[in-house]
Amino acid sequence: MQLLDDKMLLKSLMDKTAGGLYIPGVVQIAYSMFEIVDLGKGHYDKRVGKVVPLPYGLKVGDRVLVNVGVLNKVNINGETYYTCPNAEEAILILDDDERI
Repeated sequence: MQLLDDKMLLKSLMDKTAGGLYIPGVVQIAYSMFEIVDLGKGHYDKRVGKVVPLPYGLKVGDRVLVNVGVLNKVNINGETYYTCPNAEEAILILDDDERI
């Protein structure tokens, strides 16, 4: 599978509590935490005639906060993932020792 444009494939990190209880989707309002599973290459900008890369610092494996209202749920091989229409919707979560 190849993601087009600056779309992201995300896996939810908020489906279960630390004790293993499942959180229903209705409770996950506003922003939830996800892991980036795959990224598109960037957005084609007609004004400059080339692909504009993704926002600086985003890569596969990063944890991000995303507004759940913009996501689309997809099932791939029995796993639940979410697609995000553009990478600018993501807020990158850094560890204490990370910098961009």
